[in-house]
Amino acid sequence: MAEIRLINNLKGILYYLDTPLIDFEIKDRELIKAIDLSNKKLYPVELAVWGVDYGNINDFFKRRTMKEGCMFYKEHLEAINMERFDFDEYIRKNNGNNNIDNYWIRFDEGGAKCFRDIAEHKYMLTE
Repeated sequence: MAEIRLINNLKGILYYLDTPLIDFEIKDRELIKAIDLSNKKLYPVELAVWGVDYGNINDFFKRRTMKEGCMFYKEHLEAINMERFDFDEYIRKNNGNNNIDNYWIRFDEGGAKCFRDIAEHKYMLTE
């Protein structure tokens, strides 16, 4: 069965490196808050070109995750302590970051507080 990759509930500030871009909140699969913090500078393409809405934010994060069935997928989930895929939790566990670009999310309830925190964590995982 294919995994559902829809953000249900997610709240945080999207950053590029240490530049805050958007303070957003998604509740019950609906974007209820999106405050531009950077005058649309450095937005990811999904948001810069197509606009800030639930679907485009969801697409941005779908693009940033491993696809179901890809090589080492199961091992990747185990490495981040996930027994099964949960899109919201997956985004929280890696602060919305991937190894391709420098976008990430700062969450109120914990996680990385600056991009350096994420970079150091990546380094520790590759040692």
